[in-house]
Amino acid sequence: MAHRFTVSVDWNDYGWPVGMISSLGNCAATGRDMEEMLDKLEEEVRSVLVSRGEPEDAEIEFVGFNA
Repeated sequence: MAHRFTVSVDWNDYGWPVGMISSLGNCAATGRDMEEMLDKLEEEVRSVLVSRGEPEDAEIEFVGFNA
């Protein structure tokens, strides 16, 4: 079963994207570009899910973006 999340995207003062997932207690990550931010955000989401008892290889899917 895939875990699906909507990502809210904003930009910081340096113009870097900041991705946030409010359904996980405002889990957030930033990167120099969208790809880096999404990679880091996936790591953060995985960390939260593991802390809640999910397996480390749980499938994570970002299904929508609110910019």
